[in-house]
Amino acid sequence: METALPLARPGGDPAVTHERAVETPGRALVALLHRYTGETEIAGTHVTGDMTVGEIDATLPITIGPLSFDGTTLRMDGAEFDADAADQYATHLSRCTDPNTRVRDIEILTPEETGRMLVAWNQTGEPVPAPYFHERVAEIAEATPHAQAIVWPGGTMTFRELDADANRLAHRLRKLGVHRGDRVGTCFPRGPESLIAQLACFKAGAAAILLDPDFPADRVQFMIVDGEAKLTLTMNAHREVVTGHVVTLDGDDWWLEPPTPVTSAVGPDDLIHICYTSGSTGKPKAVMVRHGAARNLIHSMRTICGVTPASRGTWLAAPGYGMVEVECFSVLAAGAPVHIPEPAVVTSPEWLRDWLVKSRITHTLLMKAMCERLWGLEWPSDTVLENIRICGERVQSWPLGLPFHVFNLYGSAEATVVATCDITDLGQELGERERARRLPPIGRPTPNVRTYVLDERLKPVPPGVVGELCVAGESLSSGYLNRPEATAEKWVEHELGTLYRTGDLARFWTDGSIEIVGRTDNQVKVRGNRVHLGEIEVAIAAQPGVRQAAVLAKKDADGDTRLVAYVEGDPSIRDVRRTLAKLLPSFMVPSAYVVGQFPLTTNGKIDRNALPEPPKERPDVDSPYQEPRTDVEHTLRDLWATTLDLDGIGVRDNFFDLGGDSMRAAALTDRIRARFSVDADIDDLFDDPTIERMAVAIATK
Repeated sequence: METALPLARPGGDPAVTHERAVETPGRALVALLHRYTGETEIAGTHVTGDMTVGEIDATLPITIGPLSFDGTTLRMDGAEFDADAADQYATHLSRCTDPNTRVRDIEILTPEETGRMLVAWNQTGEPVPAPYFHERVAEIAEATPHAQAIVWPGGTMTFRELDADANRLAHRLRKLGVHRGDRVGTCFPRGPESLIAQLACFKAGAAAILLDPDFPADRVQFMIVDGEAKLTLTMNAHREVVTGHVVTLDGDDWWLEPPTPVTSAVGPDDLIHICYTSGSTGKPKAVMVRHGAARNLIHSMRTICGVTPASRGTWLAAPGYGMVEVECFSVLAAGAPVHIPEPAVVTSPEWLRDWLVKSRITHTLLMKAMCERLWGLEWPSDTVLENIRICGERVQSWPLGLPFHVFNLYGSAEATVVATCDITDLGQELGERERARRLPPIGRPTPNVRTYVLDERLKPVPPGVVGELCVAGESLSSGYLNRPEATAEKWVEHELGTLYRTGDLARFWTDGSIEIVGRTDNQVKVRGNRVHLGEIEVAIAAQPGVRQAAVLAKKDADGDTRLVAYVEGDPSIRDVRRTLAKLLPSFMVPSAYVVGQFPLTTNGKIDRNALPEPPKERPDVDSPYQEPRTDVEHTLRDLWATTLDLDGIGVRDNFFDLGGDSMRAAALTDRIRARFSVDADIDDLFDDPTIERMAVAIATK
C-alpha cells in the first residue's frame, strides 16, 4: 500500500502493542483497507469495490507496516496508533465478513457511529438575535450615539455619524432607482466610506458587490457588468477603475440628503453581499451571500470570540472579499469600534504587532501566512489582545506561549464561517508529544451549522478516513450568480438537507474535530500514483525549523511530474529530505526545495502562482563535492544534469539524494546505454548510484 493507514500518527508509544481479538478471514481486512483508502493492491491482493468479499484472494498472516492480522488477533503498533484507533479497526473489521456483499456496499459504520457523526457532532442549534446587521447598527446608534464606531489614520466616526451618513446615502440610492433585490458596486479601500456605502445598500434593500480598487480595472469592470450593478459607489481617485453609472462619495452631493432612517424590509434569503471568487474557467464567480447567513455569522463570531462594547477590533483584510463580515461586522454589531491602520502596517509582522499593541486592539483577524509569522515574535506580557482569528489556509504549526488565544477559522464565501477551534488551548491540552503527531484542526461546527465528511457517494466515512467536507445549515449562501450549472454542482439536495460540497478533503478525529488535509482539485498523478499535495505539505510543516510549506507539481523537460517543496523558515533541508523519505512513499518526496519568504496574494494567502522556479544548483547533500576526473565521468555528469535538470553535480553524489527517482533512473539508464553503447541494466548502474561507481560499472562492460 502506498496510502497511509487512517488514524496512523507517528510519535506514539513504541512500547505498546494494541491487540484486539477478531476472528475473520484475511479477505475481510483487505476489504476494509480498500474502503478506508481506495487502494486496489493491498498485501499482494487485488481488490476493487465491484468485487464481493468472497472474491478477494488474501493469504494470512497479513502485515502492513504497523498493522498485522493472523485471522484471530489484530495487532497495531502503539508508535503509530492509539487505543481508540485499534477499537475502530476491530469493530469495522468484524463488519466485513459477508462473502456475498460487494466491497463498496459494506456498511462499515455501526448505527451508533453513524448517529454520533451525523447527529451528535452536529448539535449546534441556538437562537440568533433578530436584527440584521444594518438594523443592529441603527439600534446601537440610538442607544450609544457617541460611542466610537470607526477609527482610522487621521479620523474617527461615532455610531450616530455612521448611521446618519448611511441613511443619507440610502436616500440618494432610492432617488437613483435602487430598490430591494438590486445590486450596487462598492469599490473602496479599507476605510469609513466603504462601511457607509455598504450600510446604505443594505438599508435600501440592495446587495453590495464587494470590489477592490487595487484590482486590475478589467477585472473590476467585469465584476460590475457580470454582477449587473444598478450603479457603483466609489471615490474620485478610483473613478477610472469602475464602469457604468458611478456615484463618487467625495464628488456627489449625497450628503445633502436627510439623515432620517431608511427602512426596506429584508428577509434571511435577501442578499447582503456579492463576493467574487476565482473560477476554474478563468473568470471569477459571484457568490450570493444571504442576510440570514451574515446574521448567523455575526452572532457566532461575537459569542465565540467574546466581543463586547469594550472590545476593539480591526479591519486588516482586503476590501474585495467577504472577510469584512467576519472581521468588522461582528465587532460593530457588538457596539465596539473597528480600527483601520495605515496600509503599510499590514505588510510587516513587526509593524503590525507594534500597531496592535499601541492601539490596544483586543480582537483581530489575520490570514494564515501573516499570522504564523506574527506569533513567532516576542509579545509584551501585558498586551490587551485577547484573540486572533486565523483563516485562509491550513494552519501548519501550533501557537505556543502567547499572551492571547488563536482561533482557527474555516469557511468560504459560499458557506461563511463553518467551524472554529481554539488551537492555543488545544495545543496546551495535547502536550508536546501529541502536538508533534498532528496539525491543528479546524475544530467543530459553529452555531446553526452542520458538517459532514462524505465519500464520493455522499455517504459518511469513519474517523481518520479522508472524504469531502460538506456543509449544511444557516451559513450557506444562495449559490453562484447566473451560474446554474456551477451552483447545481456544488449545492446538492441530500437526505441531510441542502449540502454545499466544499471541495476540501478532510477527516474527523475520533473526538469529532475536523482536520483539513487538502483539496479535491489539489491532487496530481506522480509516476501513476494519486498524490494529495496537502499531505506532503503537512509532513514538511511538521519538521523542525519549518514555519509553513507549499508543494507544487511541475513538469520537467521529459514531461514527467516533479514535486517542488517551498519552505518558509530556517530548516535543514538535508534533514527534511531524510525525514520525508522515512514518512512518505518515494514518489511523494519532493525532488527540489526552495527556502524563502512566501509571496502573498491581495487577500493574504500564499500566492502559489508567484512561487519561483526551483534553482538548478546542487542541493545540500551528505557527500563532499568532487569534480569529474575522466572523460567517462564528465560525460556521465552531463547525462545526469540533463536527467535531473541540475548543475554542479559531483561524482560522489547519490542520484536519489539529488532528487532522482525510479522514472528518472530508467531514463538515465537509456541515455547511458545509447551514449556508451553498453548493455547495462538498471541494477548494474544503480547498485551504488554515483557517477564514480557508474563509471567503473561501464568500464567493466
